Amino acid sequence: MGDPYAQMRTMWNFFKGFWRLKERRKSARAPVSSAVRFRIIDSKNPAIRSRILHGKVLDLSLEGLCIGTNTVQMDGLHVFHPSSQQRNRLEIEVELRPDLPPMRILAEVKWYSRVEDEVGWIYKMGVNWDSLSESDRQTLKTFLKTRD
Repeated sequence: MGDPYAQMRTMWNFFKGFWRLKERRKSARAPVSSAVRFRIIDSKNPAIRSRILHGKVLDLSLEGLCIGTNTVQMDGLHVFHPSSQQRNRLEIEVELRPDLPPMRILAEVKWYSRVEDEVGWIYKMGVNWDSLSESDRQTLKTFLKTRD
């Protein structure tokens, strides 16, 4: 018989292209497919950190990036609690290209959602940089320049 929702998903994917919302970000996003490693840092006690989690950078800009991952909770810490005034941070390490130095950045998750992609269900997280070192900012600008 087949998947009863397959036709609906196909139609939804077709029509998504027509309903793109106007971009609200200050900087354009560049599609990326780099591996990323991150830890969740407790907002109340920064000495408490999760084990290393793995994901994939889906896109990035001068303001932040979007990460795809299978896990949003580890060692009692969650990447995002919308009702909490204090937000957990992420300690991120990403190598955008082998010829560029890896970036090591602290960031804050602004949103996350569970989505279905080619390999099944994953989580997507929108992350904003807390601060970029001058070397990380230069690495990011160099990378984005080559993506134009």
